[in-house]
Amino acid sequence: MRKEDIRPILELQDIDNEIERIKRRLRKIEEESAQIEEELRSLRGELEELRNEEESLKRKRKELRERIEEEEELLRRTEDKMSMVRKDIEYKTLLKEKSKHEDNILKLSYELDEIEEKIEGLTKKIEERAPRIEKKIKELEEELRDLFDEKKLADEKLKNLLEERNVKEKSVDESLLRFYEEAKKHYDSYVVVPIEEGVCTGCGMKVPDVLFSKMLREDSIERCPNCGRYIYYRL
Repeated sequence: MRKEDIRPILELQDIDNEIERIKRRLRKIEEESAQIEEELRSLRGELEELRNEEESLKRKRKELRERIEEEEELLRRTEDKMSMVRKDIEYKTLLKEKSKHEDNILKLSYELDEIEEKIEGLTKKIEERAPRIEKKIKELEEELRDLFDEKKLADEKLKNLLEERNVKEKSVDESLLRFYEEAKKHYDSYVVVPIEEGVCTGCGMKVPDVLFSKMLREDSIERCPNCGRYIYYRL
């Protein structure tokens, strides 16, 4: 086979290798995008959890303050009644009621102090953590946009290469094309490879001297006796 006959296959091979390279990159972009989106969900979830916890504590604080105010109002009313009663039995009943309100106020005040302490600690944590999370979120969103732009360009290039391949395929000899398509199933990428220093660059094995001499003498394209690829020596 003449070297001129192999040129269309080499060109087709270059296109196919570029197509495969783009497809690999597109798969990688998909993986990277999924990882970034997962990290974004985690960071946003962490930020939301912190803020929800803060809001929950603030609602609890508000409820406690309202309950304390209610108990204080009930206490004032009880004390007013105590100042007006004359019978000992009524006074003793009101005294118990007063003690109950005072105990409730004390208990609620302890709870309020604990909530205030938790809010203070959480607020400091949010003030320290939130800016870092928000910064990281912005960085990841920018990375995601870059990957989206890269994917868009890769998709367009892949489309153009596939169209170019359809055209190029028509210029290849039918029998050679069949060999090429079948051989692609067995080799990672290159079906037609050059010889360098007497070695097939496809499998790395030395070509027999007789075959190499024939290639030099006849300037021909041959098959590697080890891997079966088409081999050539300088186009």
